[in-house]
Amino acid sequence: MEPMTFHRLNQSSFGFVAGLLGTCLGFAVMTAWWSWANGTSFRYFVHEVFLGSSLYKDSILTISVLFNVGLFWMALRGDWDRFARGILMVIFITVPLIIWLQYQAF
Repeated sequence: MEPMTFHRLNQSSFGFVAGLLGTCLGFAVMTAWWSWANGTSFRYFVHEVFLGSSLYKDSILTISVLFNVGLFWMALRGDWDRFARGILMVIFITVPLIIWLQYQAF
């Protein structure tokens, strides 16, 4: 039996999961920065700024998804086309969601 190599991870499904994790990581990093810059807690940001205000949800999601753009670029540079395709699926799913959230804010 051959040991698992990183090339086996070059699949759309792994890229999709990486895109979801990238979005979560982007949200966590942005939450940490915002909480630090404003002297508040993660909990305050999530409950009051993200969930409690319809005005900022689209911007927060946009910033969170931007982490995937860098991940997508790195996958393409490494010739991981199928992995990049999975990341792109996450981006394509979140763009209509961002537009819908912008519409809901009005």
